[in-house]
Amino acid sequence: MSDASNTRRHFRQNVIAHDQVADSYDEKHVEIFNSVEQERLAKVVAEVRSLAARPAPDMLDVGAGTGNLSLKFLSVGCRVCAADVSSRSLEQLARKVPDGSLLSTRLLVDNRLPFPDGSFDIVGAYSVLHHIPDYLFAVREMARVLRPGGLIYIDHEWSDRSWRSDPALEQYRALTKLSPWEHLWTLVRSGEAFTLAFAKTVFMKAFVNRRYEREGDIHIWPDDHIEWRRVEAVLAEGEAPIVRSQEYLHYKPRGGRALYDQFRDRCSDMQFVIARKLG
Repeated sequence: MSDASNTRRHFRQNVIAHDQVADSYDEKHVEIFNSVEQERLAKVVAEVRSLAARPAPDMLDVGAGTGNLSLKFLSVGCRVCAADVSSRSLEQLARKVPDGSLLSTRLLVDNRLPFPDGSFDIVGAYSVLHHIPDYLFAVREMARVLRPGGLIYIDHEWSDRSWRSDPALEQYRALTKLSPWEHLWTLVRSGEAFTLAFAKTVFMKAFVNRRYEREGDIHIWPDDHIEWRRVEAVLAEGEAPIVRSQEYLHYKPRGGRALYDQFRDRCSDMQFVIARKLG
């Protein structure tokens, strides 16, 4: 299969998968929609907003989904354009914003961002790059549509450190990992275990491609993951050098806050970066 065909296939999978889970996405992804992660994210968004040069920045949320990042930037006074491949996800987001005067939505129909050069003051992507076959192209597009002096914010991707041997991280993961029975019960309780999409996932993993993921995750494997040094190089090529980079530990609700606090200063497995375009 050619690279172009592979890209189109992954794009279609993302459209179908995220349309199917849009109504239950927030409830399903407790690793994102929990008080610890939401508090961390709000603090970083406030920091990005404070670095913006303009008093009322125009922000583009790439892969906005149901609005996790968009809502945060709206809350700090940004005008937000939420862009996503899933129309149902964007509909969910629109319902969360009764006064839509500061929010617009845009359906993405291919891998290019449908905006002219230099359209936004802030371009953000949260938990998105690992879905995109050519994630470096996506980063180039983010830099292209950014105004001089604007900011790129990329968050919630596995750090390079997460793929190395780290006893503390391995211990935290073991203490917070769901057992097979707990995972199955979660699927049964949510009703997902009784869907055709779940049956397809089981079939694909068992007989076609063990790396198949229902929601289109691609770069989540030891030999194929987001490489931050390459992201940094692409940002530098786009004249948007990184001004802040931080690794952090991914909070697992199963372990609770007390366990997380024991490990958060001992290990990390996620990363975010903030870059500013020169000019």
